[in-house]
Amino acid sequence: MQDRPTSIELLEAAADYQPDVVIVSKGAYVFPKTIRRLKTLGARVVNYATDDPFNSRNADGWLRSAIPEYDLYACTKRAIMDDVRAAGCRRTSFVKFGYNPQLHFPEKAATAAERSAFESDVAFVGTADTDRLPYLDALLSIPGLKLALYGSYWERQPERFRRLARGMATGRDYRLALSGTKIALGLLRSANRDRHTMRTFEIPACGALLCAQRTDEHAEIFADGVEALFFEDACDLRAKIVACLRSDDSRQSIAKAGFRAVAAGGHTYADRVLEMVEIVRADSTPARSA
Repeated sequence: MQDRPTSIELLEAAADYQPDVVIVSKGAYVFPKTIRRLKTLGARVVNYATDDPFNSRNADGWLRSAIPEYDLYACTKRAIMDDVRAAGCRRTSFVKFGYNPQLHFPEKAATAAERSAFESDVAFVGTADTDRLPYLDALLSIPGLKLALYGSYWERQPERFRRLARGMATGRDYRLALSGTKIALGLLRSANRDRHTMRTFEIPACGALLCAQRTDEHAEIFADGVEALFFEDACDLRAKIVACLRSDDSRQSIAKAGFRAVAAGGHTYADRVLEMVEIVRADSTPARSA
């Protein structure tokens, strides 16, 4: 089966290394029986749930059946925690997304041609989900706005979006897309029950100004109007973008403050790993968390 080599390699590595804690990201290729084998080796097994396992787009039934096997389900979404407990995992905790400082950092274009290729007033990097289109339509009503769309499936959308598609942006291109825009959108995926995403940290880490939907989780991370911009709905987004584009000084000040907040805030994925390890170590008898 597709995940058999992954499971075998994981078990062999665990047998050699004898880890105290094994952290599985999402768990799409780790069967329940593999988790049980890891635990017989003395490891506590953690799932770092970067997607909603109850969203059929992210997981099959067997992935949900593995939930009770984990010692800790570290949820990037508070909204899934009750469902995870109901599915049988005795210990859950809210652990945010983060960023990788080796991949996510400010990088300017090296040439004039490169700068021209990546410049924009507003950029969005992400999949062309239907619930995101009204926000982009609101921006398209701004005269002369230079909007750039990066990511999957924009070529399947109506012409008004297809003409703005710039393909995938990964690695250095991702950094250049963010450094080349004046404002970077952080749009959530409602089907995934998002209240923040990996872009929440990656955008400011790359030096761009984050403009995202107002949520409780976003408000915990950034000061609105100081370190990021938050909007309520499509009309509010349009107004925030228009106002922000009028002031280079204000825009640059917010972007710099956002970068400082992320860089100094203990938000790397290494920080998240340490957080999960500490939760497991402090919880010798797994129990439900608040």
